[in-house]
Order: sequence, then structure tokens, then C-alpha cells
Amino acid sequence: MSAFRKQLQLSLLATLASAIILGNLSCSITKSSKSKRRPGTWQAQPVTIDGYNNDWPAPYPEYDDKAMLGYAVSNDKENLYITVETGDPATQLKILHSGLTVWIDKAGERNAITAINFPLPDAYKAKKSDDEKRANEMNVGQVSTPEKQRYALEDRVKRAFQFADEYSLQGFKGCNRQFNIVENDSCGIVVRMAIDSTNELIWEAVVPLKAFYYKAAISAADKGKPLSICIETTGLKRPAGQKAARQTGRGNFTPSIGFGGMGMRMGGMGMSSISANGGMQQQEVNILESLYKDTKTIKFFGLAWQN
Repeated sequence: MSAFRKQLQLSLLATLASAIILGNLSCSITKSSKSKRRPGTWQAQPVTIDGYNNDWPAPYPEYDDKAMLGYAVSNDKENLYITVETGDPATQLKILHSGLTVWIDKAGERNAITAINFPLPDAYKAKKSDDEKRANEMNVGQVSTPEKQRYALEDRVKRAFQFADEYSLQGFKGCNRQFNIVENDSCGIVVRMAIDSTNELIWEAVVPLKAFYYKAAISAADKGKPLSICIETTGLKRPAGQKAARQTGRGNFTPSIGFGGMGMRMGGMGMSSISANGGMQQQEVNILESLYKDTKTIKFFGLAWQN
């Protein structure tokens, strides 16, 4: 091989290697959470953590269609405030059976280190009485009409809710164990949940920055510093022989004003749609479909600051 051809091959290999490196860098930049980060929301008045959404904007500013969850996050100079809500009864029942975990990453990435787990998984199953067990052997999917199905499901949610009285913390500074909901943990974290008059399940937490962040109170210099949360739910096991149902739009329900309860319009079961030939057809959507889905809802944002 001539010296010229050898030099040409080496040059081509170097060019190819550079292209691969640049391509990898481009992918990592594209996938970085930095490009997805949104400005934070300043909390001018402290939020009362009582399981009700009176202190939050209506409707909630964020909504995850797949998870059937609305949510909001804000901060003041000493605390991070988080709320989650859902008006979908199957999602509510999933949360009460399998728990809800909110991960907090002070680096603004996807690190699953620091979390609030509330309610705890299987707390309902472990504590419910024999009467409760018999009452909940009913298959909601076999109830005669969609309206009755929803009422039966809402009844199960209300029965399960009374057992959601414990939470656990992990990855925080010195307060990582299981607590009863009325206990005061050493980190100053408070978490509550309630079902309001419109059958919305509302989850709230206040987390002092000193419990997980680099400092106890932020200043103007911290404005825009990265932070992220991940809201995780775990689906129940689908009954043997049951197939996944088709879904359209925003799953089983379509939010109107607010997310759920009286603010929801039925958008699934027996919903009519226009077919390709212009006629009407029925689409069957299982009201329990969201009960079987694992979901992760991630929000990347920067700390907010106001003088």
C-alpha cells in the first residue's frame, strides 16, 4: 500500500471517529434535561398542607394524560411545595392500593434517591377487615352500566382511603423511616391526602429545603438552579384473561374545568366517534384500564426567586 493511500485511509478513519463522537455528543445534548427545564414558580404565601387544593391554581397548571394526574410544584426561600390530583377513580384506587412515590432530585436529573412514599403500598390490603375483603370481591367491570361501574369504583376508593395513614421517607437528611400520618418527622416534611366534595383525590407535601438541598434557604443567586420531581405509580396486576381495552383522547376521562369529580366529562365507555365512512361507531373503553398501568411523570424546572 502506497504512503498516499495509507495516509488517506487514516484521514478517513479520523473523520469517521470525529463524526461518531460529535453524533454522541449531539444525542447527549438532545437528551439532556436542561433543554426541558422550565422556570420555577414562586410561592408568595405558604401552602397549608391539609389535602385540599384551596391554595393551588385551578385548574392545576400541569397534566399528564397517560398517568391521569394533574400536578403543581412551587417554592419559597425555605420550602418546596408539591401537589398531585386525579379525578379518575381507577387511578385513585391504584394509588390507594399500590402507593404513590414522589422522587426529588436536587441535581435536576432523573436520580431515584430521595423520595416520599405516600400512601404506602398494600396498606389497604394488610389492614382491611374481613367485611372489607368480602365487599371488594365484587368485579366492578361486571356491573351493568358505565354509570354504576363508576359509582361502584368510587365506593371502593372511599373504603380504601381510610387505611391510607402511613408514609415513608428515603434519601433525606436523617429522617428516613416509616411514619404515621400525624407524626412530625425530624425533617419537617408534612404530607396529607384528601378526597374533596367533587371526588378529586388530592395529595400535598411541603418539603423544607434543608431536608435534601445544599442549603436551608436560597437567595437570588440560586434562581434557576436545577431541580426535578418524578411522580410514580405502580399498576395492579391485570386479571387473567382480561385484555387491554382501547382508549382514545385522554384515556377514560377528558378534563374540562379542573381534573375530575364534577369537572370531568366521560370520554371513554360507550363513547361515539365518527368512522372513516362518516357513520357513528361505539368504542368500548374499560373504566379500570388506568388501574393496571405503571406511570412516571417527570418535571424539570429551576428554583424560583422573588425579593
